[in-house]
Amino acid sequence: MSRPIHVIYIPGFGNKFDTFRSWILDRWKYKGITMQLVPMNWESGAFDAKLRSLNQAIDAAKGKRIVLIGESAGGSMVVHSMAARPKDLFKVVTLCGKNSQPETVGQSYFDRSPAFKQSMQKLNQSIEQLSAKQCAEFVSIHPIYDPTVPVRETLLPGCRRVRLWVVGHQFTILLALTLYSPIVIRTLRRT
Repeated sequence: MSRPIHVIYIPGFGNKFDTFRSWILDRWKYKGITMQLVPMNWESGAFDAKLRSLNQAIDAAKGKRIVLIGESAGGSMVVHSMAARPKDLFKVVTLCGKNSQPETVGQSYFDRSPAFKQSMQKLNQSIEQLSAKQCAEFVSIHPIYDPTVPVRETLLPGCRRVRLWVVGHQFTILLALTLYSPIVIRTLRRT
């Protein structure tokens, strides 16, 4: 019998939606998946504290097949974890994740969140630590078109791509968690 899948979900901006995110993700347990949302509260707090919270969640889930899902700004956090803790993770997936090209982030995001700025400043260093095998196992779930995080910025070299036939950023994330959740869950289970 294989170990159960435990998803650790790292949200992007908009912590006011964390209760709604948790409510939606709680429905995934009916598909045999345990879930945990690790709040990022990007608008306050330090980068190191956010990374520490994520590492604590990973440590607490040891013995399970751990899948990290990074949403939007949370994409950078899962890239950092993938670089630092590859043996602890079964899979890394992002939904419209800001996973590359930190130089394209607008100053207004950095003004809102110094922690996100730090995450972006360290992103290229984490990407350089990834092996070709790790990049090939990384999954970017993205729409046809996203004006907030362009599709090319959700990709790592050689990564797996799952395109959802939808347009937009928040709308794609909402559909990935609800209507398209069977596609996402099938992606999580795929070895």
